[in-house]
Amino acid sequence: MACQSQPNAGSSCSTAGSMPPPMPLLADGVPPLNISDSVVAKVAEMLAEEGDPNLRLRIFVTGGGCSGFQYGFAFDDESKDDDVTVDKGPIKVVVDAMSLQYMVGANIDYEESLEGSRFVIKNPNASSTCGCGSSFSV
Repeated sequence: MACQSQPNAGSSCSTAGSMPPPMPLLADGVPPLNISDSVVAKVAEMLAEEGDPNLRLRIFVTGGGCSGFQYGFAFDDESKDDDVTVDKGPIKVVVDAMSLQYMVGANIDYEESLEGSRFVIKNPNASSTCGCGSSFSV
């Protein structure tokens, strides 16, 4: 349910458009996320610094951000029943089923530029994104 607080009007809630898109079916052998080599290199470097071989990169979607949803990244050593794991070289990337339905087919990249370094998600399911690329809508 999508709820917004409005000044002097309380809050308004609606269910229109709040249902997640259906999970697309993937061809055999096609990973649900495309992880670039630059992500593998950076995450492997970061994991080596952590010194815990059980850590995986968790990518998730939460409500918020300037476009409605935002991406999150964290290291995690626990698995959930609905996690999908993508193995890429020496790293494992995990995404929970709720987040994955918004991200199937997305390209995950890591960029370094004069503006700084960041993980970038190019999501074919997003109908719009914010200027910084960290939030999106479907």
